[in-house]
Amino acid sequence: MIEAVFHTRDIPPAERLGYWQECVARTHAPLVLSSDEPDTFQAYQKLLDLDGVLLWPSIFRPVVFTRTRPLIRGSDPENLHLTLIFRGRLEGDFGRTSIDVGTNEISVIDSSTPFSIRACRGHVEQHGIGLEIPKSRLPLPSKSVDRIAGAKFSASSGYGALTKNFLRTLVNDPANHGPRDTDRLSTVLCDLLSGMFAQALEAENLLPPESRRQTLLLRIKRFINEQLSDPELNPVTVATAHHISVRYLHRIFQEQGDTVSAWIRKRRLAHARHDLGEENLAHVPVYLIAQRWGFSSAAVFSRAFRDAYGVPPKDVRPGRADG
Repeated sequence: MIEAVFHTRDIPPAERLGYWQECVARTHAPLVLSSDEPDTFQAYQKLLDLDGVLLWPSIFRPVVFTRTRPLIRGSDPENLHLTLIFRGRLEGDFGRTSIDVGTNEISVIDSSTPFSIRACRGHVEQHGIGLEIPKSRLPLPSKSVDRIAGAKFSASSGYGALTKNFLRTLVNDPANHGPRDTDRLSTVLCDLLSGMFAQALEAENLLPPESRRQTLLLRIKRFINEQLSDPELNPVTVATAHHISVRYLHRIFQEQGDTVSAWIRKRRLAHARHDLGEENLAHVPVYLIAQRWGFSSAAVFSRAFRDAYGVPPKDVRPGRADG
């Protein structure tokens, strides 16, 4: 994953807005930027290139982004731009439609459509993650993709929550993803977005089978992570919750080189191991931590823990590292 960082910290105040306009032109498309307070404008952006899909976590002061028809005629990458907002607000005008997007929501704009977007009204800074994806990378008919411009999605549930978690993972720990991972991660992200758009357009049947399987797998894994404390969590309950057969559930995981039960166990063990090493949980007995993460008994947990990590649970508790 290729990384680059842009910021206005060392740019003279009078030149910051113009510099940022040049940066945005490289990461999104040519725009005109304006601000009610240009002398205090500041911005920071980290650019991550995921096999042609660009992610850019950013922080910036209030600004207005404008893209006109002449700018579109001069240069159009034919991308969709998504913004996941952690703090701030976007108010957009697309001519016949408008958007008002706030915290924990995702906006979608089209580089081929004129717009004027005011960012961060009523806030000191805007925090979020921008995403540039070529429309050609989405396995949906072009007419369907064009209809999604100007839409907004909640990042609290469904595909929006999956997308938010996936983007955060990529942005917060890019060092864990090498060059060999970029194609796979880019494909997963495209499948996620395609699923989100297709559901909104009521066109999920238009997705290729592999895209539907990938997004289903992500939904299943999120469900499992949310239900780990339930000792009754098993392949049957997972399949029932997603209206699929247990056989099909096993096949999806087998394609990933894993089994459902093994994945559940690994996630439970990882959470339990984390809790066992926490100083503020040192007073909590091992059996209660095991119970918290869905293990049926302390004996079952201890065997699984030793098999996975080669030591008994008590050996990873605070104060035991030095023997």
